[in-house]
Amino acid sequence: MERDAGRYLVQMQAKRAIEVLTGLKEEADRRGIELRPSGEFASWKGRVRSTLIRALGKDHHLLTDFENVRYSLMAFSTSTPDSSFERAFVGGLHKASGVIEAAVFELQEAGTSDDAVDETAFDPDLWAHVQTHIQNEEWQKVASQTAIFVEDRVRQWCGGPRGNSGQALVGKGLFAATLANDAQYRLGKEPGEWEGWRALGMGFAQALSNVDRHNIQKRDDAKRYAFGVLGIGSLILTQLRYQHGEDLHLN
Repeated sequence: MERDAGRYLVQMQAKRAIEVLTGLKEEADRRGIELRPSGEFASWKGRVRSTLIRALGKDHHLLTDFENVRYSLMAFSTSTPDSSFERAFVGGLHKASGVIEAAVFELQEAGTSDDAVDETAFDPDLWAHVQTHIQNEEWQKVASQTAIFVEDRVRQWCGGPRGNSGQALVGKGLFAATLANDAQYRLGKEPGEWEGWRALGMGFAQALSNVDRHNIQKRDDAKRYAFGVLGIGSLILTQLRYQHGEDLHLN
């Protein structure tokens, strides 16, 4: 069961979450009282809960609704017949199925919303790193983790460049060195493009990375800002993959 539950602790697109939740609802509808044995029922609940968290976030009201569903009698005695316990369990399953239906509906609506995000538009490793923060609407963390991740990947992919004194390069210095005109990993085809990409990387480090890594920003447009940082960071990583994929130190 632990291995089965682990399969559901993956980061999923909305369409995958819909597919999984629909299958779990069908399992409950089909098996009904057969799910009552503690091990099988615990596995089913764990899979639903994990899917809801990954798809909607840990603070979503539907997760709370699912966790508050009761599957047993609130009051009973030694003379209470087994049929009463069974009816209570099946009634709980029906309520849980209703919550799952609501989650599927919300995910379907989100998939057609103007606010829906196509994660394939971003560098896959970067998206995987910040996806949980996006799901939980932690926009400050999206920006700061993007800055940290991009600098870390540029340093790793480009072989850990060092300064004249042997020190590890960070921030502006890292991008200045790795994207220099005579550097192995410069970006673009012409001198003007080399300079532009280098300026973009250095600007990312100076204007965004330093601010978001060392300060807590409170702003009304936090979501829009976070996706802007994510977009620039993804662009740098995408261009590095495109031009130097075979030469990057990816492992």
